[in-house]
Parts: sequence; C-alpha cells; structure tokens
Amino acid sequence: MSEQYPIEDPQRVRSALTFFRITALIAGVALIVLVVEMVLKYGMDNDALAWWSPVHGLLFMGFVAATYNLGSKLRWHMGRMVGYILTAFVPLLSFWLEKKVTREVQGQLAGAGHPAR
Repeated sequence: MSEQYPIEDPQRVRSALTFFRITALIAGVALIVLVVEMVLKYGMDNDALAWWSPVHGLLFMGFVAATYNLGSKLRWHMGRMVGYILTAFVPLLSFWLEKKVTREVQGQLAGAGHPAR
C-alpha cells in the first residue's frame, strides 16, 4: 500500500476530489464517444462525429489536470498519477478508478478526523 501523509487542508482535498470525480466520469463518457467515432469513421466511412476527437482531447487534459491537482494535495508519487492517467485510455476503466479513488480519499479524510461532506 502507498504511503499516506497527513492531510493539511481537508477542504482543498474535498474540492480536488470533486473536480477529479467529475473529470473522471466525463473522461469515461468521452472515451466511449471517441470509440463510437472511430468505429463510424474507420468501420463505416462516416465522419458524423469527426469533430469529437479534439473535444475529447480537451476533456482528457482536464482529467490530467484534476489527477495532478488531487495527487499533489495528497502527495502521490508521479508514478501513481501517471498510472491513474493511463486508465483513461481503457474504456470504462475511469469509472472504476473514480470509485476507487473516492473511497480511498474519503477514508483518509475520515481517518484524519475530517469526514467527507
């Protein structure tokens, strides 16, 4: 298990967790739409969703920022943050990650005497 540091500012961690949760869910949906776009484009020669790829890229960058934001507040090592970011490359995995990280961080907040709100 990874090393846990004391949470210095629980409110900032809660805010970062909320941002992370939202972007993880959005990134998951965005990846599913991207897969549909790729199937349409390369499998059916249909460019109806050709505009989606750059949108997905922007949403993914939001997820990267949210992961770094939360990770820096909890002092995660870079390898852990990169591993979490890589989950956004596998359809549906970001949904699992969102639940896992939420349980873990809420447990840390509760264990430090800062219950999640």
